[in-house]
Amino acid sequence: MSVMDIRGLILIDSTSLAFQNDSPSLPWFLPGLIDVAGKSPLQRTAERLGKFGISQVSAVIEGQPYDGAPKPAMDGAHVVAPPDRFWRAAEIAFNDLVQAGAELVILVRLGAYAEIDYECMIQFHLDRQCRVSQATQSGSTLDIFCISASRRNDAASLFRSRLTRCRSDCPLFEHSGYVNALAGALDLRQFAIDILTLRTDTAPAGEQIRPGIWTASPAQIEKGARVLAPAFIGAFARVRSGAVITRCSSIEHHAHIDCGTVVENSTVLPYGSLGAALELAHSVAGYSHIWNLRRNCAARIFDSKLLRHVEASGNRLLVATAELIAYLPRQFWRGIVGQPASPQPNVNAALRQTSPTLGSASGYRAPACDTQAANEFPSNFVVARTHGNQ
Repeated sequence: MSVMDIRGLILIDSTSLAFQNDSPSLPWFLPGLIDVAGKSPLQRTAERLGKFGISQVSAVIEGQPYDGAPKPAMDGAHVVAPPDRFWRAAEIAFNDLVQAGAELVILVRLGAYAEIDYECMIQFHLDRQCRVSQATQSGSTLDIFCISASRRNDAASLFRSRLTRCRSDCPLFEHSGYVNALAGALDLRQFAIDILTLRTDTAPAGEQIRPGIWTASPAQIEKGARVLAPAFIGAFARVRSGAVITRCSSIEHHAHIDCGTVVENSTVLPYGSLGAALELAHSVAGYSHIWNLRRNCAARIFDSKLLRHVEASGNRLLVATAELIAYLPRQFWRGIVGQPASPQPNVNAALRQTSPTLGSASGYRAPACDTQAANEFPSNFVVARTHGNQ
């Protein structure tokens, strides 16, 4: 009995931009491309497809291609398409997969990150002899489809309606696992918390150097800096002496935390640089912006001594994207399934306690995940005092 050829197609467009608030128009603000605990949802989704034997994965990403940009080294195609050509490019990518021999195509649109049981979904599709089937959870449909390659007209109708309409009956596969909408900064922060507290199948992208603390090589944590579990420090990130990283904080790649700065229950996006002797709590910071989650507000920071973005050139941005996608096929068969499990830290108790490192210096006493504590903030709070860890 021959093995069915099943391939994956991942779409990333700007329909559900993660950040508005006059933020810079950069491809990293597409939800699927923002690193969370060391990997983007694109990378995590492709890895999950690989776990179910779907190793041939293509991606179509909305954006403006850079002149002279290198082509990513991956088995499938990586296409950067301008907004007015995005859906046509997606349809072409699907047809290319069919021409290459695909019998079924798993179509995933990011947006939302969902940990689908693809084996069950494929079996559901085959048992019902579907042309197109779609994942759903609790009455809400997800932009995740299984498409029979022989049904090109059904696929074309789906792409031309921007995934809003099926040409024929589209049975719904009920998903009961993890889903994060990734529709804004709050979802992004919650995704980091869920990864660091082991509520997802996907894990932080690094080595667990102590229970609940992951670092990606080569991260630099200077002598005198303190990192309290659970936390993540990304590749090429630097935490200077006297800094404190605590309570589900995620410091992404190439980020810089200066001396004496406290980061609690926050995400610092790639290439974000926090100045010395600051406090950042319950926020997402990067690209010269801070999104405060308890106040549901955003502010642009013009003072580079507080927060700045280490600009990357166009080529450097696309090289980073290329490296990310080139990484995927190498990892599918490199022990993704067979790696021994890391020690399981007991982090639940820590999440329900006030940080002993911050104590009363934080200006309030509330658990990291207690969203009911917003009233303990002053009304104009976005980023707190500049006296740091005292």
